[in-house]
Amino acid sequence: MVENSIAKPHYEISDTKNTHLLDERRLATFNVEEFTQFMFGQSNNYYEINARRQIIRLALDHPIHRAHLPHEYLTADEYYSLILRKSLVAVEEANRLNITNAKHRQWFLHIFSNGRFLFYIHTVMCIYAIETMSNEEQKRMFLPLAQSYRMITAYTQTELGHGTDLRRLETEAVFDRKTDSFILNTPTLTATKFWPGALARTANYVLLMAQLYTPDRDHSCGIQMFLVQIRDLNTHELLPGVETGSISTRFNDCAGDNGYLRLTDVRISRTHMLMKAAEVDRGGHFHHRGDARMLYGAMIHMRIHLSYTFSLSLAQAVTIAMRYSAVRLQGLNPQGKEVRILDYPLQQEKLIPCLATTYVFLMSFLTLDNYCNQLRTNETIFLQQLPELHALASGLKAYTSSVGERLSQICRVSCGGHGFLVASGLVGIRNFLDGASSAEGDNIVLYQQTARYLLKMIQQVEEDSEKNLDPSVAYLRVKLWSGKTITNLDDYCHLFESRAQLLVKEALVNMFESSLSPYETFLKNSIQLVHVAKAHMETFLLRSFYEQVNKTAQHPTFSLILEQLFYVFAIHTLCNQTKDFIRFKLLTIEQIHELEIRLLPDLYARLRPNLVSLVDAFDFHDVELESCLGRYDGQVYEALMERARLNPANRVKVPPVWTAIKQETLSKL
Repeated sequence: MVENSIAKPHYEISDTKNTHLLDERRLATFNVEEFTQFMFGQSNNYYEINARRQIIRLALDHPIHRAHLPHEYLTADEYYSLILRKSLVAVEEANRLNITNAKHRQWFLHIFSNGRFLFYIHTVMCIYAIETMSNEEQKRMFLPLAQSYRMITAYTQTELGHGTDLRRLETEAVFDRKTDSFILNTPTLTATKFWPGALARTANYVLLMAQLYTPDRDHSCGIQMFLVQIRDLNTHELLPGVETGSISTRFNDCAGDNGYLRLTDVRISRTHMLMKAAEVDRGGHFHHRGDARMLYGAMIHMRIHLSYTFSLSLAQAVTIAMRYSAVRLQGLNPQGKEVRILDYPLQQEKLIPCLATTYVFLMSFLTLDNYCNQLRTNETIFLQQLPELHALASGLKAYTSSVGERLSQICRVSCGGHGFLVASGLVGIRNFLDGASSAEGDNIVLYQQTARYLLKMIQQVEEDSEKNLDPSVAYLRVKLWSGKTITNLDDYCHLFESRAQLLVKEALVNMFESSLSPYETFLKNSIQLVHVAKAHMETFLLRSFYEQVNKTAQHPTFSLILEQLFYVFAIHTLCNQTKDFIRFKLLTIEQIHELEIRLLPDLYARLRPNLVSLVDAFDFHDVELESCLGRYDGQVYEALMERARLNPANRVKVPPVWTAIKQETLSKL
């Protein structure tokens, strides 16, 4: 059981062994622990830092963590065997420790498995889908199996030929009235389920998205969700008609065990179609039993949670790069002393926007998660706000993963050659965020979904000036910003909202003026619409962080630091999108030049004493970072050498191939 009381941080400043890193921590103008508690430790805060600290200590106390080589030195089979065993032991330990809170349990499982929990999709997405999409009888039948991990499920939506566009999926479920069952097939090559995590070797069930045909093959009833057993629960052998396999190496998919699935005349009971929103009766008649939009609930839940995961990954990358930059020395100053690379303005220009963006992402996730949870308390209101939730969840997943990937690469490059080592921890983070840009919804498609919602909202504004707007698009009816100077945080929010409003209105005009078909019109304007969606998400990010800054009124020191981070994010984002602000005459070239050349460097200088402490405030354990460069104690070079010496290649001083070559050479003399 995890307590809610304040827990000690993982490290104290006295744990710092590198003198340069120690100097950095002594420079801070604020108390790191107080700041961490304020940002991440409050009882109603999703991050629950005190509970998380206890969970990390419990997870890392097990001897299994001290019984293997670093992951990069394992063969593919050794790697899979290790993460499978860790995942299974993690579940056993969570049960033994009586960790029943769903979020705390998920954290424990994630940390115990070093971020490679094989049953992640099953735990986060599939169980949620069974809970929300099953009728009461099905819940009683399936949930005990799923929650006990007797059933391990993969979420099989994506096909070889189709992904985000659910309507075009080709997998078929045809009802057979004679046997009261569905016959499942992947009738074409492109119908093959391809990419789902845990599908290749781990899952024994799948949540299958398929086209339903009932009462016969000639009557399509759209996409439905089916729970399908694919392996024997006792032997783990594949069942008849089922073909699965791995699609890639572990270096590409980390712990995902991503795979493919083909089905040939596989039969399942009629009761294995999840039937809260729709059902097929014994006679093969299809009935709607609720709102079909509930089918999107699991997807929205997953995308919101993914934005949290991506934000944490970026926080880890920034932590590693910032600490290493305080340790690494390069070049001489006029006094002949080596310079910390963090002292160079060019290094600050790389890393400080990454740091500011991370804080903005973390707080924006809180805003959306709280809003979603609030709506879930009333199903009617939840369904009413579903279009807004879908637009925000899609947009935030796309923005945090795409921007996170780009910034994690900046963090990688900022660490030079050492940053390219697997042991840096940065390569794995970058690869994860790279894959995230197309996983669980391609980002470009997701942005278009957000854009469609925005077009509907601006049409509503144009047609009915009195109708209430959803909170995230209330700015579409606000008077445009017309200030001569930007004086405070709200000015930046208003400025970005005015830009987004003008972009949405412009897009609507272009759509209406087109003489092409609706499909061709959307296609022709799709590049502009993706840009509009990104602009909308930037208004959401700024407003979310602005609300967090406002909560610090009683903490002047914290307020000042958060304001500085807000300004860095706003100005850095603005400078990357100057054409919009100039074209709409919201700002002049001179104003933007002043922001970029004078104000940004000044903000970097103001934040400079607090940079290391601001990443320390994320409170990552070294085991979470898995980085020789980002260690709390700063012993970077000692860690790199220790890791290198563990490489199995170093066990043999003369490789066998060289022995053979030398013997062949000598025999010819």
